[in-house]
Amino acid sequence: MELWLADMAPEFLLSTMRYANTKGVARAHPAWQAMTHFFNHQTHHRGQATTLLMQAGVDIGVTDLIALV
Repeated sequence: MELWLADMAPEFLLSTMRYANTKGVARAHPAWQAMTHFFNHQTHHRGQATTLLMQAGVDIGVTDLIALV
């Protein structure tokens, strides 16, 4: 992700993303909205993975950002 973002042109975030969803419905929205969703949604999946590991008895340690900076 870091390399992808480092290579991203600043104007990309102002562009319009156009695509079709899995049902073929056409969608269009600003790229900055997709990027906001991308970063927010990955936290959702990290939480899922953390929960599954903890349920399996794995001590994942501290995950609070404030404790890591």
